Amino acid sequence: MNPGKATDPGAAAGWRPRVLVLPASCELENRTIGGGERYAAEYTRALARFVPAEQMLLTLSEGVPPEGSPPSRVLPARRGSREWLPPFNRASWRALADYDVLHLMCFPTAVADGFLLSALLRGQRVVLTDVGGGGRCAGTYLTRLAWWLNPYRRVHAHAHLSDYSSRLFAGWPGEHTVLFGGARQFAEACDPASFGGYALFVGRLLPHKGVREVIEALPLGRELRVVGRPYDPAYLDALRAAANGKNVRFITDADDAEVARQYAGANVVLQPSLPNTDRSEDRSELLGLVAIEAQAAGKPVIVTRTTSLPELVVDGVTGFVVPPRDREALHGALGRLMGEPGLAPRMGAAALAHARENFTWDAVARRGLELYRRIGR
Repeated sequence: MNPGKATDPGAAAGWRPRVLVLPASCELENRTIGGGERYAAEYTRALARFVPAEQMLLTLSEGVPPEGSPPSRVLPARRGSREWLPPFNRASWRALADYDVLHLMCFPTAVADGFLLSALLRGQRVVLTDVGGGGRCAGTYLTRLAWWLNPYRRVHAHAHLSDYSSRLFAGWPGEHTVLFGGARQFAEACDPASFGGYALFVGRLLPHKGVREVIEALPLGRELRVVGRPYDPAYLDALRAAANGKNVRFITDADDAEVARQYAGANVVLQPSLPNTDRSEDRSELLGLVAIEAQAAGKPVIVTRTTSLPELVVDGVTGFVVPPRDREALHGALGRLMGEPGLAPRMGAAALAHARENFTWDAVARRGLELYRRIGR
C-alpha cells in the first residue's frame, strides 16, 4: 500500500474551492451515525482547515448541527415530497449555488440526485465517494432502464476509500484517486507504550465480521475483549457459547472514551472480516477503519486477506495478514503477538509510524483538494 505523499495545499498557490460534502445520512431529525457519517464528518473537519468546506444537513424545522459536528450547512427540506424526488425547497436550491464542488459520499439517493441536477444547471464540479448505502430515487430508476442512463456515470471525479473500492468502479469515466482514511482523535490519546496483554476486537457483532472465528482461534489462557454493538441476539448467544470456558469479555455499550481505553491496553487489535460466500460485490469493508485506528494508537493488527484490509497493513511489520476462515493461521498470529517477548511493542511502533505517514485526516483532505484542483482546471 502506497498512497503517496500529498503536497500541502495551504502552502501552494492554487484554487480554493468552496466545497459542500453530502454525508451518508443527512436528515437532522432522523439521523443515524455510523462509519460513513463519521468518515464524512472527519473529512469535512480536516478539509475546512485548508478551504471553505461544510457538510450538508437537512431539517424539516429549525435546527442546528449536533454538538461536536464539523462545519455544517443546515438547509430546509421540503415537507411531504415523494421519496424519489430531491427534498429541496427554493431556499435550499439557492443555497447549493454557493459552492464550487459538491462531494457526494452516498449515492444514489434523492438528495444526491438533487446535487447532480444543481451541478448540471450551474456548472459545478461533482465528486463521488462510495461509503456504502443508497436507495430508491430517480437515478436508480434511470439506471434500471439502461446502464448508459445512469446519471452518476457523468460526474467529474471519483475519490475512493481504498484501491479495492476503486476496482468496483473500473471503467467509470472521470478522474479517479484514492483517499484512504484517518484515525479518530481518541487514537492520539493512547499511550503507544502500554500493552496490557489482551487481544481486542472492535466492530459490529455480525457474522461477516469474523468474531466467532477469533474466539475459536484464541490461544489457551489468553484474554480477548470484544467491543461492539450486538445487532443479532442469536449471533450474540452463539458468540457467548463459543466463549464458554475461555477468557473472553464482551463490552456491548462502549462509548468513544471506553474504546480508547481498550485500544490503549491491547497487545493486538483484530479486524478479521470474512468475504462474501456468493459472487456478489463485497462492500463490507470498503475501508477498514479499525485497522487504521489501531495502528494510529500504536497497536499491531491482524486482518484477513479480503476487500481493502491487506492494503492497510504491512504484513510482518505493522501486523499480520492471514487467510480468511483459517483458524490455524489466526491462532498462530495471536500466539506470537501475545506471547513472543517484545514483538507487540516493536510492531506497534512500526504501526504508529505507518499511520502517521499515511492515515491522518489532514493527509486525506490534501488528497481530496488535489483532486478538486485537477478537475477544476
